[in-house]
Amino acid sequence: MEKIENINVSRWVESLERQRSQAKNPKLIAYLIKLSTKPKRLRPSVNLSKLDRLVKESESIIVPGKVLGSGVMNKKIKIAAIDFSASAVEKLNTAKCEIVGIDEMLANKSARIII
Repeated sequence: MEKIENINVSRWVESLERQRSQAKNPKLIAYLIKLSTKPKRLRPSVNLSKLDRLVKESESIIVPGKVLGSGVMNKKIKIAAIDFSASAVEKLNTAKCEIVGIDEMLANKSARIII
């Protein structure tokens, strides 16, 4: 499992590095890279209940860590994260949320970071 996690983080960081040179706010990309390259136990983990409380309908969200399935998602959102628990993916799909890659999310200028 650790190798899969490292591959996910590597791809995530590579995508961020590609976007850094083209970004209007390279400090934001640098901050995302910093959060993403922390050891796994120090990366942010966000429960669906927290997301449901903090986000608005149709909002775009970036989580530089793992999305966990505790709680319910009642809003349709677009989300990118390094990793998702199986229950989080199931609940997001049930809520008709869109799970996208970081490249697509960074192209969206109005994405918010939730940690």
